[in-house]
Amino acid sequence: MICILGAVNQEIAGIKGRMKIVDRFKLGHAPAWVGILEGKEITLIRTGIGKGPAAEALTNVLERFSLSLVVSTGYMGAADPRLKVGDVLVADQVLELKDSSGDAFTSKKAAKEYAIHPSLLELTANVFADGATVFRGGLLTVDRVVAEPQDKVNAGQFYSVLGIDMETSALAHLAGDKGVPFISVRAVSDTVDQKLVDISPFLEADGEVSALKAGWHVLTHPEKIKNLVSLREHSQRATRSLTQFLGDVLKQEISV
Repeated sequence: MICILGAVNQEIAGIKGRMKIVDRFKLGHAPAWVGILEGKEITLIRTGIGKGPAAEALTNVLERFSLSLVVSTGYMGAADPRLKVGDVLVADQVLELKDSSGDAFTSKKAAKEYAIHPSLLELTANVFADGATVFRGGLLTVDRVVAEPQDKVNAGQFYSVLGIDMETSALAHLAGDKGVPFISVRAVSDTVDQKLVDISPFLEADGEVSALKAGWHVLTHPEKIKNLVSLREHSQRATRSLTQFLGDVLKQEISV
């Protein structure tokens, strides 16, 4: 069985919509769907945002199922100006920055590295994204939203990565410990020059975004509406890229 994990509903909505779902349940805080996609048996998990919820969700999956492949998917921030909204990054290396507060993006700090085996990268070698570019390169996992454009630029330069996310290193670490093959496929939702809204005040205990908290923030900070609308449009484009790309990956004969 292949396990696909994304942090929030929007990231996995396209995949869930294309699956033939045969069962649904919860693993701790994480909703899970079991079904068939492109002839492959899939467990799809919505983990919540952050390394902690992601690790907890995958731990629960591994206790229940025997997995042949773990796929970390979802959105990421670009750390390189070449990447545009909707572009796809297949990570050939995942780095974890354990403390991304303070001066983490004004000078280089120690980062733990997780390499992706070249044979796993071959699964995506001949797969393309309609209307988008597929990149292969490093992905940096952090523990807070990297909102400022200059911080994104610095992250890309200091750590030699193309993208930034908040879950993948935890999944790579756990899959590696259990000897389960692992890949990461992410799509750009915000470019390197786009300033983000810090979503941490909107998060529930399970790592999911609270619509009530987010709505109240918009009402009390109307100047941020344009930014949030833009991010929503970008996220929808990223979802389309992920859905198409992962669907085409799964059409292949997968033997890892």
